[in-house]
Amino acid sequence: MVASHFRLLVADFEKTFRFYREVVGLPTTYAPGTAGPYAEFELGGDRYLGLFDRALMLEALGRPVDSERSADDHAMLCVSVEDVDEEARRLQGLGVELAAAPADHEPWGMRTVYVRDPEGNLVEFYGPLSTLGGRLE
Repeated sequence: MVASHFRLLVADFEKTFRFYREVVGLPTTYAPGTAGPYAEFELGGDRYLGLFDRALMLEALGRPVDSERSADDHAMLCVSVEDVDEEARRLQGLGVELAAAPADHEPWGMRTVYVRDPEGNLVEFYGPLSTLGGRLE
């Protein structure tokens, strides 16, 4: 068995859809205004990210649609980029607050920056460690 995608359950579907399409820049076949309560974003190959209306999923599971979401992070989307610092600048220019500034993680062999989408889901943008200047630190 192979996992085919990530699915995020969201309360504000349209706002979260726009975040992944317009801010993160993931391609989708769903046109603005036609998506919802489900949409898919291409992640490369046969992988994709699915967004689904949280209330509908809770209803399908037989749970109250007003169930509170846990404060813990249950999922994280990881997006590979060529230049983490440039991506951080781009995101900040679009008004996205950084959850954690760009940082090197030598044991992992990568540099990362973290943001949260409109639903509070953690998103990691990562790239290889580099000796180039221009860092945001």
